[in-house]
Order: sequence, then structure tokens, then C-alpha cells
Amino acid sequence: MGKNLQHWYDVISVLVSRDHKSRYKKTGMGVIWAVASPILFLLTFYILFGLIMRVDIPNYATFVFTGIVAWQWLQTSLNEGVASISQNASLVSYPGFPLASLPIVSVFSNLINFLFAIPVVLIVVLVENGSLGWPILFMPVVMVVQFFLILSLVYLVSAANVPFRDTQYILPVLLQLGYFMTPIFYSLDQLPDQFRSILMLNPMSQIITAYRMIFGGMLPDFAGLAWVMIFSLVLLVVTYRYFLRAAENFLEEI
Repeated sequence: MGKNLQHWYDVISVLVSRDHKSRYKKTGMGVIWAVASPILFLLTFYILFGLIMRVDIPNYATFVFTGIVAWQWLQTSLNEGVASISQNASLVSYPGFPLASLPIVSVFSNLINFLFAIPVVLIVVLVENGSLGWPILFMPVVMVVQFFLILSLVYLVSAANVPFRDTQYILPVLLQLGYFMTPIFYSLDQLPDQFRSILMLNPMSQIITAYRMIFGGMLPDFAGLAWVMIFSLVLLVVTYRYFLRAAENFLEEI
């Protein structure tokens, strides 16, 4: 058991390192792109909704930037993880290789990008709020919940994409739909009660709201986070088992 876990750790560490080196190897700005992309989205939304249309949301830069950074971890992990099996035929055919580690790599790689962006988020929070409260200590709790949610989804799409290659083309459409159904650039408080209750069933709504409460110096809704964690773990068990069953045919279908 210990050797097996060590093997998984070594494989994931090597692949995550390789992914980051190759991702920014030929770019002029390098790893700065991990931060530049969400900043560009922040500027777009802030100019449009913070200056031109002027939505009634306090500290709008912090509000929207938090949503963008959290959503980007989910979106990029899924967009990259969906092809983690289908584009690694050489690893799939390698005897004894832990195939279930490949989806984890995409989640960890984009977690690193998320961590690169967090200091910028904190700077924005300090500029708008002037201080950070002690509830910031609970941010790792929210990150753990989000990690398991993302991983459960990546296992699903990576396995489904092997026999059904349409998955990688349908996924961006579903993510775009999810983007607008998640309170990233708007507040749930602005919606009628019936729509608000429906959108709060979206796990990412709970997660993003928790980040915002923490950055605002408030404790997150632990009951809501507990619901998302339970949902994510149950979903992870289901999708991991599906992945293992599907893995029996990966080599034939790639």
C-alpha cells in the first residue's frame, strides 16, 4: 500500500512538473499568463458592469475576480482533463501505469495556477476593503471542497471521452452554460427568489459564495460547504468506479 501511494505521488509530481514546463516553455511571459488571463477578464467585467452599467454590488472588483479565478480552476481542469486519457496512448499502453493518476494531474496543474492568482486576489481585496479578516484561514477548507468536486467531474469526462469523442466538443458548451448559471459577474441577491434557490443548487455557487464571504471577513456557510463536500465525495465514488470500469477498454478504444 505504501509503495503504491509513493508510486502515485511520484507519477503525479513528474507529470504536473512536465505539464507546467511545457505549458509556458515557449511563451514570452511564462507563468505570468496564469495571472494575466483572469486579470483581463476582471478588467472586462469591471469596466462593463462596474463603470458603464454600474451594478449595485459593493467591492465589485473583489466580487467578480473571486468568481473568475475560482471558475477558471474548474474550467481549465475539465478542458484539459477531458483528453487526459485519449491523448496519452503511450502511457495507457505502458504496463503497470496508474491510469487513474492522469485526471488528477490536470486538477493539480490548474490548482497551481489558482494559487498563483490568489495573491493578486488578496491585493484587490486589500485595495477595496483595506484589510483581511481572520476567516481567511478557512480558505484551504473551501479549496479542498472544490478540489474534490473538480476531480469527480474530471474522472467522468476523461473516461467518457475515450469511447465518445464528442465529449470534448460538448464540454465547452456545457461549461459556457454553467458559466452563466454561476454567480460570477452577478449576485444571486439580484435574482427573484425562485431562480436564486435553483442556482444555489449549483455546487460552484456555494463554493464561490464561500470564497467571497472569507475575503469579506466573514465565516463561510459551513452547512452549504458540507452539502457540497458530501455531494462531491459521493460523485467522486461514482465517477471513479465508472473510470475504472471504462479503463478496461481504454487500450482498445484509443
